[in-house]
Amino acid sequence: MNFITMVCDLKNSRTLSNRDEIQYILIDTLKKCNLTFKPYIVSPFIITLGDEWQGLLKENTPYLDIINFFKSELPDYIDFYTGLGIGDISINNYELTVNQLDGPSFHLARKAIKYAKKNQCSLAILCNTL
Repeated sequence: MNFITMVCDLKNSRTLSNRDEIQYILIDTLKKCNLTFKPYIVSPFIITLGDEWQGLLKENTPYLDIINFFKSELPDYIDFYTGLGIGDISINNYELTVNQLDGPSFHLARKAIKYAKKNQCSLAILCNTL
């Protein structure tokens, strides 16, 4: 069974003078997203590394709607990269937080976010071809 792992990371966050404030806005935005898109979320979005957040979604999720939700909820001067990995997962105890899960979907999302950052593109998607 395939899932979508979504990893997002703020662009140029170290240059923001109000970085602490942005963290609180991001936390509130993730809470709101987790409620709004609850039917699609397998493991809720959380901040995983500083200004990076991650969530695990069902395969049929309208992921562009979620990306647009983040764009509309975050301040206009904030931009972010998104990496999507579409594939299976190997650890599927959904009582764990998303950063405790593992599998090809997560590995592909990590590669996708690295690609997006390296190539300065807002969205990169990788999927398991098997």
